[in-house]
Amino acid sequence: MTVKTVDPVERMMDLILGYCRSQGIGTIARMGIPDMLEDGPRSVGELADEIGADEDALYRVMRALVSEGIFEEQRDRVFSLNNMAKSLTTDDPRSVRWLAAAMCDSAHWKPWGLAYEAIMEGKSQTPGVLGMSPWEYLSGKPDEAGRFGLAMSNMSKQASSSITANYDFGGFGHIVDVGGNHGTLLLDILLANTEPRGTVFDLPEVIEIARGELEGHPLSDRVELVAGDFFKSVPAGADCYLLKHILHDWPDRECALILQRIREAIPPHGRLLVFDALLVPEAPPWAHWLDVHMMVLQDGKERSPAEFEALFAEAGFKLDRVIDIPSPVGILDVVPA
Repeated sequence: MTVKTVDPVERMMDLILGYCRSQGIGTIARMGIPDMLEDGPRSVGELADEIGADEDALYRVMRALVSEGIFEEQRDRVFSLNNMAKSLTTDDPRSVRWLAAAMCDSAHWKPWGLAYEAIMEGKSQTPGVLGMSPWEYLSGKPDEAGRFGLAMSNMSKQASSSITANYDFGGFGHIVDVGGNHGTLLLDILLANTEPRGTVFDLPEVIEIARGELEGHPLSDRVELVAGDFFKSVPAGADCYLLKHILHDWPDRECALILQRIREAIPPHGRLLVFDALLVPEAPPWAHWLDVHMMVLQDGKERSPAEFEALFAEAGFKLDRVIDIPSPVGILDVVPA
């Protein structure tokens, strides 16, 4: 069998144009094209008419995505879903539709235009690009904020089945998800464990969205929604606190402050569970790029277990164990020191 040799320049060209690929995927996801193909193949003309897009422009993007193994072109200008494209449908159990869309929105995208300056200075350029922090920017952009919230729910869904399968939450009476967004992870934990009650704690504007989504949910009587600022305080007295994809948003100083607020609230027998990508030797490339993304976006970072252990110690916690799970995150099981 002949093994094809990969030309390094061809491979490099493919990598260089990676940002075009990201925007193509994010744009198609935002448009909802994958959802429109769930009932079967459709022509690009039908798709363009339905969303009000330019037919030829849409075709060229779809053709490019087919070349990447996303979608199939059944016949001339008629497209259908494949397994890759299904992950961009809204209702797929492992959907990344809104993650794809949000990563291409201005709050995430524009700071990369000054990646050179960020790396030279070792400091995020986002305040100069957006005129404020990403969180302040999103608070004034409800459409982008909505997509970002749904993206975080996508990320929670990616992780929640592995988290609930690999950690026993049954012994807890009260679980607080700090920065819990719309409550996706907490609801999955409560669904798998009948004993605990839960609290979603997040900014007021996020809690208002969560309130609408929780209305009528079968577990709504076990969930309390609390608005606040985790730099100032968190709900006290719970025996389990969750931090999923929170600490990677911030540099060490801010992380220490968040952890200190939880240390003030947690009882001696309580546990803190941190879910983040872990920069271990076998970490996949996306984990390293997520680390760079957090640096460019707002001086955040992904961390190694040793770096987390130092952060926890500074805030009065002790890392009890690290649980490796088949998920985009690892579990850091932490107790008060």
